[in-house]
Amino acid sequence: MSKSRKMLLGILSFLPIVLLLVYIVTFFSFFLTIFRHAQQDNVLPPLIMENIIWMVLLSILMALCSLGLLIYFIIHAVNNKVIDSTERIIWILVFIFAGMAGFPVYWYMRIWKTDV
Repeated sequence: MSKSRKMLLGILSFLPIVLLLVYIVTFFSFFLTIFRHAQQDNVLPPLIMENIIWMVLLSILMALCSLGLLIYFIIHAVNNKVIDSTERIIWILVFIFAGMAGFPVYWYMRIWKTDV
């Protein structure tokens, strides 16, 4: 695998975590905005819908990115001839149970550090 492809995969590995952080900031800013404008009844419905749309779009983007990376990394771990079968099973369990936290770890340990 070329170095540029490894770097692109590394960026994609960290993308769900970045999107989660952006989602959390958007979530808290949504409630701060609602509390700030709670006195004005006519402002709330458009304000609520505008913020909810951004939160839903971020959630969908994060879910699609995580699902795509989950499929890619499971296939990569299964086809990786360098690691033994016990470690393959452990990596697959890490991907399933740790989710997006396991993607950057696997990328660094099994993709970035390899010379092949």
